[in-house]
Amino acid sequence: MSNVTSKAAKKIKNANRKLFSFARLQTIDPFFLEENELETARIQHEQMTALLNGSNLNATPSRKDFIEGEVTIQTKKGSYVAIGQKYDAFVPTSEVGDLTVGERGNFWVMSNQTKEGMVTLSHVQAQAWEKLKEISESGEHVEARIFAVAMDRRSQRVSGVRIVFEDGGLKGIRGFIPNTELAIGSDPRNMVDTVITAKVQGADPHKGGEFGYVVLSQKDAAKDVASKHIASFAPGDAVAATVLKFIKASPNDKDMSVLVNIGNGVTGLIYRTEVSGYPRRKANDVLKVGEEIEVEVTRVQPELQRISLSMKALGKKRTLSALEPGFVVEADVVNTATYGYFLHIGGGVEGLLHVSDLAKDESGKNESFKIGDRTQVVVLSLGDNGSRISLGRRQIVAAAKK
Repeated sequence: MSNVTSKAAKKIKNANRKLFSFARLQTIDPFFLEENELETARIQHEQMTALLNGSNLNATPSRKDFIEGEVTIQTKKGSYVAIGQKYDAFVPTSEVGDLTVGERGNFWVMSNQTKEGMVTLSHVQAQAWEKLKEISESGEHVEARIFAVAMDRRSQRVSGVRIVFEDGGLKGIRGFIPNTELAIGSDPRNMVDTVITAKVQGADPHKGGEFGYVVLSQKDAAKDVASKHIASFAPGDAVAATVLKFIKASPNDKDMSVLVNIGNGVTGLIYRTEVSGYPRRKANDVLKVGEEIEVEVTRVQPELQRISLSMKALGKKRTLSALEPGFVVEADVVNTATYGYFLHIGGGVEGLLHVSDLAKDESGKNESFKIGDRTQVVVLSLGDNGSRISLGRRQIVAAAKK
């Protein structure tokens, strides 16, 4: 095309812009305008502007685009949908969903235009992507089946797993879970054909490969479940736990603390000073890995995925609830002092056997004990919360002589 022709075309184009401009109508007194004349001119102006600017309003849709259309024909193999093109688009029967002839809907483009000018669409996939967006924004958990191990193309190492949604409104959409987002200790090679619960981290139907871009996290879903489980407890609750392993809670600790499982993937800590064991013993001497125990919740921090537990607190509470003045119990000597002996009654509860409450032998001397000895004592008094418990021996001997 010559420069003369180009300039002429440009003049015609500019003239058309002015012709369909409604700026002039805006300057006219509304009294002289027909009803809706200004609004009609505005719409015509926008339509012509879009056309002159090469608007893609009716452009050929590309793969992974969304497009609206109307079902015109339905056959056994599928439906045909008018999308403003020379040829209607085709929708396989499995991808039509609940649309019937005459109904409009939103479609996801499954393929580029063929030589014959036709594209393949999916109403089911369009609905699935809309639902996936809602799920991603709400943080809702989803279930998916792992159908393959994903390999890094360069290193040929396992990079994660590939999943597919098989039920509900997400059926057919595929995604990826990186190794870093799998549950701790998971081996991708042993997870094929298993159904897992995950959380959507990102979803974009326009990106990625053939099936769009969907990244999920099994780890985040597990964290949500753990946080919810931890939040269901309150300080003072009694919980069943299984001993997992012994650790040093801090670098300076000499003795071990205990990690336990309390269900739903929640791990709790029993600090070394909260382990019951008399005479005073280390956690790994008192407990064994795999052992079932009962503990008391002392602190709950769902936001940090933490729950603190105590064997001693639960044992103490139960022992104290059974004690009353006058009760005779078996107790172990755990410490000695100039003014008496400290005895372990049970459940981490200690009491003082004062020298004035010791029994006397035949020569009139106070009886004596060494650490580790066991003897019978009577509960003389209990302070608030078991803070001070007085024990006696002479009272038992005196009662036996009566």
